[in-house]
Amino acid sequence: MTQTAKLEIVWRNPRPPQRQQRWQQINLLSGTGHYLVQELVPTSIGSFWTTTLSFEVVPGGRAA
Repeated sequence: MTQTAKLEIVWRNPRPPQRQQRWQQINLLSGTGHYLVQELVPTSIGSFWTTTLSFEVVPGGRAA
């Protein structure tokens, strides 16, 4: 008999970090859209945008 551990949240951050994100369409070719999701990252020398996700939207339903 195998026992598995029960997962539970034991601590929740009452002040989660605030993220500033933007979506950017990089091109649109024959009905296919390419997008970037970027997040503003603050550093000691200034802030910069970094890409956190890149995806493509295609017509005709689901794609693998």
